[in-house]
Amino acid sequence: MQVDAGALRMTVHRDARGGEDVLIELVGELDGPGRRCLRDQVGDLLGRGGCTVTVDVGGLRQVDIPALAALLRADLLLRRVHATLEVRAPTPAFLELVAATGLTGRLRVVPAQPALSADSRLSADSR
Repeated sequence: MQVDAGALRMTVHRDARGGEDVLIELVGELDGPGRRCLRDQVGDLLGRGGCTVTVDVGGLRQVDIPALAALLRADLLLRRVHATLEVRAPTPAFLELVAATGLTGRLRVVPAQPALSADSRLSADSR
């Protein structure tokens, strides 16, 4: 599923193997409409307790305090249902902001991963 909200393009991929894990790719800017769209998408995932939601931030032009707060809120919501949020492909500027705000270790941050094999590829949701 692909959604455009403000200056953000968000693509949601579900696990093609039938699992519960989800990949959310963010491209552009996580502005007000984009933050609301991310919040709504995470809200839709709350019934998937135990899953991992990976948010790929590598395509964001910048990440500011409100964008970081949106990711922290998403993490809190998912923890309530025993799900996990991972932030993937952070830029050096993102990591600097996390460190400057004293939030190092608060979000689970993972480096970008190489392209997935055909067997493990996530497919775009067709909702």
